[in-house]
Formats: sequence, C-alpha cells, structure tokens
Amino acid sequence: MSSVDDYAELVEHIRFARAYAAEVLPWFAPALFRSRIIVTPRVDVAAIDLHYNVYWNPEVVRNIWFNNDRRRALSELAFLWVHETSHRLRQHAERAGGRDARRWNIACDFEINDSDWAGLHMPTAYPGMLPEQFGFGRGLLAETYLAAMDAGGQTYEFTIDEGSGVHGQARPWEAGDRQELSPLDEEILRREVARRTRDAEGSGIPGGWRDWAAEVLGSRTNWRQRLGHRMSVAIQRGVGSRTDYSYARPSRRQSVYFPILPPSLTGDRTARIAIVVDTSGSMQAAELQRALGEVAAVIRQFDYPVTIIPCDIQAYEPVRLLAAEHAYQLTHLPGGSGTDMSAGISAALHLRPRPDVVLVLTDGVMDYPTTGYAVPIVFGIFTVADETPQLPPDPPFGKDRVVLI
Repeated sequence: MSSVDDYAELVEHIRFARAYAAEVLPWFAPALFRSRIIVTPRVDVAAIDLHYNVYWNPEVVRNIWFNNDRRRALSELAFLWVHETSHRLRQHAERAGGRDARRWNIACDFEINDSDWAGLHMPTAYPGMLPEQFGFGRGLLAETYLAAMDAGGQTYEFTIDEGSGVHGQARPWEAGDRQELSPLDEEILRREVARRTRDAEGSGIPGGWRDWAAEVLGSRTNWRQRLGHRMSVAIQRGVGSRTDYSYARPSRRQSVYFPILPPSLTGDRTARIAIVVDTSGSMQAAELQRALGEVAAVIRQFDYPVTIIPCDIQAYEPVRLLAAEHAYQLTHLPGGSGTDMSAGISAALHLRPRPDVVLVLTDGVMDYPTTGYAVPIVFGIFTVADETPQLPPDPPFGKDRVVLI
C-alpha cells in the first residue's frame, strides 16, 4: 500500500471514530465536525491547537485500530476525539495564565478525564491521568488540581504534550496549512455545544458538564444577575455613605461651569465585599468548588478584591483575594463540623474597614440567624435538584436578600 493510500485509510478510521463519537454523544457533534483532521508523527498521541485542528499520531491510530475489535477501536479513538475537543470547549488555553505547560496539561486532563462517558473507553495502550490515582477527588477544576499538585510534592510522570489548545503555547507541528477560527466562531461553537448539553435528556451527562453548560449559557433563572444586582445595591449604599461633595478639591468640570466653582465628589469609593463560605460537613467537595466559582465571579463582576471567611461552627482566618484566579488556587478551606453562619457573619462585620455587604454562600443546612444586621447580608444558597432548599426567616431576611444558585 502506498503512503498516500495509508494516509487516506488512517484519515478514514479517524473520521469513522468521529462519527461514532457524535452518535454516542450528539451534544458534542458541533465541536467534533468543526475540527480539522491532521495526521502527523510529530505529536505524542493526539493534540489540538487553538483553532480546533486535531493532530493524530499515525502509529497510535494504527495500534488502536488493528489491535482491538472494531467497536473497541472506535470507542478508544472516539474517546480521544472527545478528550481533545473538551480542552478547547473548556478554554484551557485561555485559563493557562502562563503556567508550566506540562503540569497544566496534567491538571486539565484531571478535569476532563474524571467524566465517565457511556460507549467511550480510554485507550488501553495510552492511558491518561486520573485524579483518583493521586488521591484527588473528582469534579474539580484544573486550577484546583494544579494547586493541589504543587502543594503535594508528588512526581507526575506524563510526557504527552497536547498542544496549544491546552496550554496556549505554540508547537512546531502547528505550522503550515491550518484552519483558523475567529473568536466569534469559537464562541458560537461553544454555546451550541453548551445548549445541546443543557437540553439533552437522560442521565448520561456528568454533572460537571451540565454545570459547564449552565456557566456558558447563563442560568435560565438568571440567578447570577440577581445576585449581582442585590449586592450592587448594598455596595452603592455603603460607598454612598462614605462620599460627599466638597470644595476642598476642585471639580474636574470646573472649566465647564466657570465662573461658578462646583464641588467635587470626595471620599472612599472602593467597594468592600466580604464572603462567608460555608465549610461545614454538609458541604461536599462539589459545593465547595461551586462556592469558589462564585467567589471568582464576584471578583470579576465588581473588579474589587474580596475577603472570604471560611466558617462551620466557628469563623476561621480571613483570606483576601485580589484576582478571580486566586479563588481556584485555594486547595484547602478549614472546617468540616457543624454549621453556624452567624459566627462567620459576625467575623465579617468585625473586619476593618467594615464591609459594605456580606455574601453568605451555603447549602442552607443550618439554623439561620433570627435577627438582622446593620450591614446588608445576602444569602447565596446552593440548590439540589428535586430538593426544597431551606431558606432564612422572613423577616428579617426578605426575598431581596436570598438568591438560589
């Protein structure tokens, strides 16, 4: 068989596996069929770049195809298809932040390899990295896994490089005739996969992917907008109480009003945000991860640092976070016993300077405070499907102080 015929046959196997993956996981189909196939011996197993060009090592494809029965071969190649496109759908390259490429690659594999897909199998001859192999729980984000890796001091033997689509650093095999997707094309693609994932029926989609879809599309109930609005109102009131007009400093619009001398607004206009994070025994790893995601979202939305206070039956040492990515670097939050968010709220109110608003992130499994506070308290309560959440008493906490997440 000529090299041309061999190449064509390999591409046909890869295409067949893509069709199989799209049949088993139809919500992935837009990303799978938008990807371009490139066969090259320069990649270790398979790789993806920033524009959905997927690179395949020919010997890997041959080994999987000819050393397994057809269904097993299809399921293993399909696993690689879903694995590589998952890196781009999850925007791992954009989240890399200049981190070490290999270690970030491992952390990203932990994030996506912890999903069980019916009908797909990790290649036996090319096993990937699983978080439980190193004592980590499932369902976490790559940033959390990487922080745990850095703190643990373990050795990670994994030499596979999956390309710029994972870590953002260009690789030699990515040069030449390749497709390039615009940022708009990529966003449309991500949203279509997210929409199909959200709307898919049955229990075949891991919870982490449903959470991803909700994050991409925005919740149907738009809880994050409501949470932001309610915190914004509280912050504006707090900032407003610290500002006033004064003639001590000339107004920047003085030239417009000359010869009248208008006053200027002076005072501290920095938002002060405290977040009490429920770390009691009822908060599982997934809920804690969601809580840190909300902390990051608050920082991004308001563009101000926040102070978080872990709390179970007692408040622990406050942690000040300056940027959203710092939330995902917290590998451990103290706690694990009962629940008394009053202790965390009290600790937040004793911060100096005093916060404008206190956000409490909790699963609601607790005895709520029965009296109000001088500072607005907003409860973000994580809900579970088919379970009625436990809400704070009204009064003193009205509906404008509660957001179901």
